[in-house]
Amino acid sequence: MGVLVGVVVVGSVSLWTVSHASSDDAALARDDRVAPEPARSPAVGLQPANGLGSPIEPEGVQPVDSSPIEPWWLRVPPVAGDIVGIGSKASGHVRIGRISGDDTLAVEIDHLETGTDGPVDVVLSAGTVTGGSKPTWTRSGDSFDLFEADGVEQGLTVMLSDPWALPDEVRSLVLLDAATGKVLGGAALLPTE
Repeated sequence: MGVLVGVVVVGSVSLWTVSHASSDDAALARDDRVAPEPARSPAVGLQPANGLGSPIEPEGVQPVDSSPIEPWWLRVPPVAGDIVGIGSKASGHVRIGRISGDDTLAVEIDHLETGTDGPVDVVLSAGTVTGGSKPTWTRSGDSFDLFEADGVEQGLTVMLSDPWALPDEVRSLVLLDAATGKVLGGAALLPTE
């Protein structure tokens, strides 16, 4: 009986070794014939498409902001400031606020005097305006051209329906001579209630 058990155990082990070796050889043979290809990422992100393969642009979808902090126009307004002359006699008052329940900003400028007779670019800037006896504008980061003004404007409101185009931070409103780019004035935009 002891010999029979030994034969059965030896037979089982050799049968397992033969079947296991043959499956490894087949796997190695397959690996030798087909070279593995590295994974490829698409050049363009995956987009939803219709049945014909044309991309579908979902309506009402805003750009994805990868920053964990909300954009300036959602976090900060309302803001306001007095326009001071920088190399000119520019003056006025600006207030920027959000329209409730909407992604629209209202830029209100009262008693704007540009300090020149020619066209003036009104710009929202990441740079800072400081007042005092010698007001200055420190150019920094991106700017956004709001509109072009001439001379004197009373009670002006500009609606920004696409605030996603604004710089990440907006610290000032600046008046620039449209022909030369010379700084005429600006306002530091500070949070208000």
